[in-house]
Amino acid sequence: MSSSRNTKSWARLRAILSRVTVATLATAGTAAAASERAPEPTIEGRTASPALQEVVARELAVRLAELPPLRAMGAAADLALSPEAPERLALAGALAWEFPLVGDQTVIDHLSRDPAADVRAAAARAAWMRRTPQLDTDVLRRLLGDEDPEVRNAAWLAIRA
Repeated sequence: MSSSRNTKSWARLRAILSRVTVATLATAGTAAAASERAPEPTIEGRTASPALQEVVARELAVRLAELPPLRAMGAAADLALSPEAPERLALAGALAWEFPLVGDQTVIDHLSRDPAADVRAAAARAAWMRRTPQLDTDVLRRLLGDEDPEVRNAAWLAIRA
């Protein structure tokens, strides 16, 4: 019974990410067209509102918190290694929420080296929220020298706070 519940939790987690990613892509074009501000972070080459990204991250954090510790760690590892930037971005955003996750420092360190700047910036925020001396030293200080100004700014804000 426990294994069945874990499988269902994992399936729900993937389904939520899928639905929210589709919703993000469907609404992103409309939101970007209506807005005359600077372009927002992208998901799969399309703009996505930070508010919608936050909803995805929060929902993922809730789902990961509901999973047993090893299952949550496995799900986080799968998402961190995903070829899909929206999944990595959702995970980096989720890690900024407070919930226990075995191996969170390793996941944040991995995401802080992501090719996508928005994922690295979210990893900087997560490193700050889950502060430890190791993360402060290794991740945030390295991200202060990142090539992307948004990533540098996120790291700077995290260190200053």
